[in-house]
Amino acid sequence: SSGINAEWPLRPGYLGCKTEQQDALLSRAVDLLNSKESVFNYSQVYKIIPAHWPISLIEPFIYMSLGQQAHHYRTSRIMKGLTELEWARVKSDRVVCTKRAVRITTGTYCSFCFHPFADSNCSVSTGGEVYHVQCVNQIT
Repeated sequence: SSGINAEWPLRPGYLGCKTEQQDALLSRAVDLLNSKESVFNYSQVYKIIPAHWPISLIEPFIYMSLGQQAHHYRTSRIMKGLTELEWARVKSDRVVCTKRAVRITTGTYCSFCFHPFADSNCSVSTGGEVYHVQCVNQIT
């Protein structure tokens, strides 16, 4: 990810330092959290934010994290929908291919081994080529 890593100023070692240093670091940490350029793992940051910080102090950070979570949720739902749509299209194509009637005659040969068919046990590709079932198993 690009951006600034915002987790280091929140580490307990930094927040547990002397009072005059802690005030400066607190201000820097809050500014960094509320910065739109910062990129970090929101759940990890929530775990290390001190419990005594008022919500109003990190309100922009909270809104950004909720917005990011909503974005990830919507994106995953779109991806799931597109995947389901593609799967439905593939199933539809397969149904069309499997419902096609195939006539096996004495002049019909396997497209893989070029031997004639002794029985009607065959497989048909989406392109219309006829194969022995054993030949399809060898291909895949």
